[in-house]
Amino acid sequence: MAGDARVGPYRILRLVNRGGQGSVYLGYDKRLRRRVAIKIYTLPTERVARKHLLREAQLVASIQSPKVVQVHDVIESREHLAMVMEYVPGCDLEEFLASVRPSLASILTIAADIAGALTVARQQGIVHGDLKAGNVLIAANGRAKLTDFGIAQETETRQGSAGSASSLSPEQYLGRLLDERSDLFALGCLLYRMLSGVQPFYREGRPDFRALLELAPAPLESLVPADLPLPAELVDLVMALLQKDPDRRPANTRVVRQLLRRVARDIPLSASNSLLDEARSCFRAESAEDIPPAVPAELGRQGRSRLEAAGQVGRGAWRWPGGSALRWPLATAGLAVVLCLAYLAVWQPAEVSVRIDAPVMRLAQGTELPAEISSRWLVQQVTLAMRERLGPLRVTGPIGATPVTTLYADRAQRESRARVAEQLQLGLRCVDLLCVFAVTRNWQGQQFNEQAVLFPDMSARQWREIVRTTTLALYP
Repeated sequence: MAGDARVGPYRILRLVNRGGQGSVYLGYDKRLRRRVAIKIYTLPTERVARKHLLREAQLVASIQSPKVVQVHDVIESREHLAMVMEYVPGCDLEEFLASVRPSLASILTIAADIAGALTVARQQGIVHGDLKAGNVLIAANGRAKLTDFGIAQETETRQGSAGSASSLSPEQYLGRLLDERSDLFALGCLLYRMLSGVQPFYREGRPDFRALLELAPAPLESLVPADLPLPAELVDLVMALLQKDPDRRPANTRVVRQLLRRVARDIPLSASNSLLDEARSCFRAESAEDIPPAVPAELGRQGRSRLEAAGQVGRGAWRWPGGSALRWPLATAGLAVVLCLAYLAVWQPAEVSVRIDAPVMRLAQGTELPAEISSRWLVQQVTLAMRERLGPLRVTGPIGATPVTTLYADRAQRESRARVAEQLQLGLRCVDLLCVFAVTRNWQGQQFNEQAVLFPDMSARQWREIVRTTTLALYP
């Protein structure tokens, strides 16, 4: 990058990670006021290979799911390709497993989210091909997201390639044609590791390719600590995923997700939302410097010094245009007042105008929620979270609208200062002992969705935190 601090319109803030396929940077998109992750690849010299890599990037960008890290932009230069992606605060699964022994509930949450991501990829005809712990991110809302489809290809043309040793399937190692069952094998490896703490086909910390091709892994029962529940159905699923022959593995992700849901039903409700609490200590530190201060852009492009050359009006004096010289202290004070008034009049941060529709609440008969929970409470918590991320906010809608105050200007002038709005829909559905909170953001013709699972017996503080993190996930 030769010291350049920008990639297209994105400002580079710092290096996040350097890997074999490319470097990942934290960037900032000042147009949408959000942080982004930017992965930079060196383009191959051959024209056919360059076209192939660009086609892969465009293919990955077509995947739209909250379980997959979204690709916002693809930028090409003469020698490099940059994929601009959703920035996910939190940690990756590799960092998590290095310091935490996850509970069964957290393991099932991670596995279910990965399986959901693979389902979306399959619908696009995409094989991930490198499903390792470092490519699974644990986000601030306590859910897992799959990332780095950097070597992904369409299923029909996908040949075995050099994926990571920890996620390699037998057919991938042998260079054979791949399909989603190869990704399911890698999911089995991750499940085995999360349950036992070791890789299934490693010996003395190194991959054992003979074991990968010929030997069954050690029984999970002999490796899993006694205090970790090990449902027989889950053991059978892991062993089925790790079959050498793809034809003997589950046929698709639908079967896997059904089994994971069935096992999760037996987990006590008090333990079923544990991933965020367990992973929080592993989250990378976020710095206020990661969001550049909002300086008016035209000052950088067009700003020019307007001070007269020294000595033109005499030492220590300043002259009003067409007037006499004034002493510096008085002139400085006057100039400060003028600048302050100009700032208040011109550079006062514009409000972001947001419409929040009335929340749709569907509660099963007999559902008892904390006393504070109501439609108005949901709107208030979502508004607080948005102000935390977006700054000044003007809310419209049937509930919790911002009061209109007119000071020294008519209402039309004040309305014109607010940026064009976006729209949010909120929903809360409770069935039996389970609630799902959903929030949908409509902005510039695009729709973004986030949801989280809650339980009626949680405290209002826990509800508040989950509603907050779910809303913030819409504004990475």
